[in-house]
Amino acid sequence: MTGELSTGTATRHRASRRLVAVALGAAVTLVVAAAPAAAHGVGGRTDLPVPGWQLAWAAGFAVASSFVALGAFWTTPKLVAAATGIELGAPIQKVRRAALPLVRLVVLGVFGVVWYAAAFGNADPAVNIAPTAIFITFWVGMQIVSVVLGDVWDEINPVATLADAVATAWSRVRGRPVPADTGTSYWPAVVAIFSFAWMELAYHGGADPRALAVWLTTYVAVMVGGTLWRGRGWVRRADGFAVLFALLGSLSPLYRKDGRLRVRAPLAGVAAVEARPGTRAFVLTVLGTTTFDGFTRSSIWKDVIANRGGWDATVVKTIGMVAVVLVVSALYQAAMHLVGRVTGESPVMLADRFAPTLVPIVFAYAIAHYFSLFVLEGQAVFILASDPFGRGWDLWGTVDWTVDYRLIATGTIAWIQTVAIAVGHVLGVAAAHDLAVGRYGHRLAVRSQYPMLAVMIAYTVIGLLLLLGV
Repeated sequence: MTGELSTGTATRHRASRRLVAVALGAAVTLVVAAAPAAAHGVGGRTDLPVPGWQLAWAAGFAVASSFVALGAFWTTPKLVAAATGIELGAPIQKVRRAALPLVRLVVLGVFGVVWYAAAFGNADPAVNIAPTAIFITFWVGMQIVSVVLGDVWDEINPVATLADAVATAWSRVRGRPVPADTGTSYWPAVVAIFSFAWMELAYHGGADPRALAVWLTTYVAVMVGGTLWRGRGWVRRADGFAVLFALLGSLSPLYRKDGRLRVRAPLAGVAAVEARPGTRAFVLTVLGTTTFDGFTRSSIWKDVIANRGGWDATVVKTIGMVAVVLVVSALYQAAMHLVGRVTGESPVMLADRFAPTLVPIVFAYAIAHYFSLFVLEGQAVFILASDPFGRGWDLWGTVDWTVDYRLIATGTIAWIQTVAIAVGHVLGVAAAHDLAVGRYGHRLAVRSQYPMLAVMIAYTVIGLLLLLGV
């Protein structure tokens, strides 16, 4: 047993060192390549200290450099062995088990407050906590929490709590238990996460608390109804947030196995992600909708949407969002087609199998697009917490607080955004390379990943150009 732990620990440490070395190398390359630009750059829309086009190509160069380093030094698969990790000690397990019921109850209570605020609180989004809590605190915050602490949402998901409670009550009424869900497809989650993106980015009244209440009520009803129809556990594959946070949790050094908390090398969990039906569509939908968010800040889009409002704007935005998702998907599928020509395998099968390696990019895009929103505008949730329904209360003495836009320097935000894009793509390249080495051996793996590298560079450059409004 001791030998197994020592071997596992050594493997995990070697994988961690390689990941750190590749990421640091990419970061150094990015900074060095961007240095000439930094000497001449001025702050723009996102206050980046370098000209956008130079920084975008520098980041692309960093991704390419990391691929060269991986080809030279990463000759055998590392992540699968590192994904097992080691179990944490008994005291930590006891604290986690003891705290979980209380945390679950608190989260359910917060969910109830947000829903009530949306349904019956002040209709002004500026003084109602629901829009801020949903679109900033929850949407961005839980992505960060998932990467840092693992898939904690699976244990505290209030929608799953409600679904299980209703299923238990229904079992008692009809005299037999609700069976466990045996499905594997993530396609319901694709629809669910797209509906959220549509509310956030396309619908003209997405910030309206009443519209949010309708969407949230419908969402919960579908999840509860699906549990009664398909069985317990359906929420885990139908709830778009549950699926997203589970995928992001694969990047975390913490994860659960058989109800026990374990620690492993960051990113290693990607190698253990099961490529279910719909996984590829889900990941590309999240990537595509986030890319669309960046595209809406471009001058081209502003010309398209100019003088449009109401449902006219909603229709145009919906078409635009679908189009961007399709373009992002087409780039990835084209790369898989070329990989298939090298390996002789089905492009569809390859696209499904390599889809989890895009998860680091999903998180990178979230940080790049929403980090400043979370750090700055996210402060409003503390102000609104004293008066969540917009009725003139001051429950916690924070109603007179103001958002501190000096909390973090704009230059710091800019570099965090840029490095996130670059490092996220580097880690995506590393995950794809590790998978390819395990499938094909070192030499064929390097050859097979040239198309994937091209797509990663394209995603990097295009993503940054959109982010910077170039």
